[in-house]
Amino acid sequence: VTHQTAWLKTLRRDVANIPSHVVHNQTAAMLEIGTNLLTHTAEQTRKLNVVEAKVLNHTSRIEIQLLENSLSTNKLEKELLLQTSEIGRLRDKNSRLENKVQKLESQQRGELEDMRQEKNRLQSVVRTQMSAIESLERQLRVASSNNTALQRQQALLMESVHTLINMVSATGSPPRSQMWRDCADVYKAGHSVSGLYHIYIGNRTEPLQVYCDMETDGGGWTVFQRRFNGSVDFQRSWSEYRMGFGDVLGEHWLGNEALHHLTSQGQYSLRVELRDWEGNSAHSQYDRFTLGSERQQYRLYLRGYSGTAGRQSSLASHGTRFSTRDQDNDNCDHCKCALMLTGGWWFDACGFSNLNGIYYAIGHNIRKLNGIKWHHFRGPSYSLHSTAMMARPYDF
Repeated sequence: VTHQTAWLKTLRRDVANIPSHVVHNQTAAMLEIGTNLLTHTAEQTRKLNVVEAKVLNHTSRIEIQLLENSLSTNKLEKELLLQTSEIGRLRDKNSRLENKVQKLESQQRGELEDMRQEKNRLQSVVRTQMSAIESLERQLRVASSNNTALQRQQALLMESVHTLINMVSATGSPPRSQMWRDCADVYKAGHSVSGLYHIYIGNRTEPLQVYCDMETDGGGWTVFQRRFNGSVDFQRSWSEYRMGFGDVLGEHWLGNEALHHLTSQGQYSLRVELRDWEGNSAHSQYDRFTLGSERQQYRLYLRGYSGTAGRQSSLASHGTRFSTRDQDNDNCDHCKCALMLTGGWWFDACGFSNLNGIYYAIGHNIRKLNGIKWHHFRGPSYSLHSTAMMARPYDF
């Protein structure tokens, strides 16, 4: 614009020196040119103003964007500072926890070492106690053997006394026959000391030697099973259980045939005496007790249960047949209880009891399903220390 203005001044000066008619024509031409130039200049100026406005608008938007970016950057810086602070705090906490874990590990190692030492000490004590128990068991077996010998001597003395009494009776008066049917008759005859006696069962002409318990619940009991030291093997055949085995003064089974004839003489009761390895005693008693014949597989019939060996009877009472390893008469379709649980017994479907199982010594009598068991006294897998089974007339 400045350049064009100077050009117009020069043009006016030059026009002043030109003749008027030429000046007039040239002036008109020049004015038209100037007007066109001014118009063009104004248009260019307007366009520049528009461009300038657009540039200003764009600059404003860029400044706003820069401001927003600055705010976002500040926010991110603050969050970064917070995260950095949190990381530092977590590192401190982690360091404290690591120290605590190290202390606990050290403490646990110490306690574990103490426990190992205590375990070793207890194992040593247990070994010492096991040795002591084995020694006591040996002493117990020796004492039992001595006791059995003393009982035999007592029985021999009693037989001698009975013989002397008979001899005295024979010399002083007519002979008096002593045909006792059971231990109750022996007791009523005035013999109140437990031991060996001879009885006549059923139609037998030969006497049967039995052990009479004259102390338990008033006495008069004919004992047909005793176990207390494992000296007799009860893993026997049908024939052996029928005839009986063992030492009458010690462990023995009187015999199923004799027991059948005994209980056929009248109404008898059954008493079962039990003792565990901790010294606890219990009994089961049945008011009515009958044993069938061999043709009936020596079926057991019981009625009227009472006692301290559980509120419920551990012995099946509904006519259970006797079974041995070589004659299976149990009520289990797919098992042989006498083979699995050993011994001869009145197995139902193997059932809750077996007093003729394997004799296990103390320390080995736990978790033994084939031991001497009475379920409702000490459970199904506890093998007992001693047992006795005995019969007596119901009206004694």
